[in-house]
Amino acid sequence: MTFLVDASMYEAHNALPRDVYGDLDTVVRTDLHYHYSTPVCAHRWLAVCDDEAYGHRALLDRVEGALPPLVDALRVDRGTGRGAGTAPLTFVSLGPGDGALDERMLRALDARMDIKRYVGLDFSFELLRRATHRLTRAQGWRRPFPVQAVCGDFNGIDASALGFNGIGDARLFALTGFTIGNYGEDALLAHIRELMRPGDYLLVDARLHALGPLPASRALTPAERQSMLDGYDLKSVREFVFGPVEVATTATAADVTFRFDVDRAPTTVPNALRIVIACEGLDTTMRLTGEHVRRAVLDLAVTTKYHAPDLHAWIASAGFGTVWQDDIGGVGLFLLKRQ
Repeated sequence: MTFLVDASMYEAHNALPRDVYGDLDTVVRTDLHYHYSTPVCAHRWLAVCDDEAYGHRALLDRVEGALPPLVDALRVDRGTGRGAGTAPLTFVSLGPGDGALDERMLRALDARMDIKRYVGLDFSFELLRRATHRLTRAQGWRRPFPVQAVCGDFNGIDASALGFNGIGDARLFALTGFTIGNYGEDALLAHIRELMRPGDYLLVDARLHALGPLPASRALTPAERQSMLDGYDLKSVREFVFGPVEVATTATAADVTFRFDVDRAPTTVPNALRIVIACEGLDTTMRLTGEHVRRAVLDLAVTTKYHAPDLHAWIASAGFGTVWQDDIGGVGLFLLKRQ
């Protein structure tokens, strides 16, 4: 296997630890940019994955059940049919996490197709190391394939850093972990589209809500609001979203009060709802500078849930065609093709 560090990791905004971890407003980003970096934050995320109340493992099982029809749809769209051989496919994971989902996806692909190469791209060195450790030690593949890890920021990387110059085999990109709900959808998919060639595929997942269209005058009932927050108000989640603060200051999650809110998402996708997790009463000291900081309220993390019909319609306008889609218990899965 190969392990590369992309130039995006030593751009000016990443080069000096003090510039990031010495400034609370830089390191605490609600798009979770720094929430997986450093051993502390990576450990906090892995604890969320292990928390049965959060449901990560149950979600993996549901996604695994949807993979056979997804692979069938991919084979048919590539013109190979159910019984024919297939040309090799490169699998590109934009944020492998701990590698558990990627391993299941690779096994589903390996059972029906030839995998040319696996490329994992992640901003977190710690999680990327965990994912590649899992994949390089996994057994039972029909044919061995090379594993390439790239530590870099997918919002700043270009295709050449991934070895994607020129014409090559078809590629399946995967943007999972509900990343689309953390960033501006337009800018995120536009940049990923730049990494792709026409004919490449993109697998995206997104959290869905079942509240239907939401006119401006429609207020959520207490029961609806609580249903949106189920699975978030957990000790593991509180410690995870507080991770960058814990790294940058002397505070811990036990020192503050957490607040969970639901509001209308400022998004290009209509009828989306945003979950905002904040802390209150932060009174601490920055580790690297010794500066005393106080915040009455500090937003820690944001994620978005979508109304399925509106998300489907928006994707159709973003330069992708939909090859296959499914709703698995409140999670939308989309296999897209770059136009």
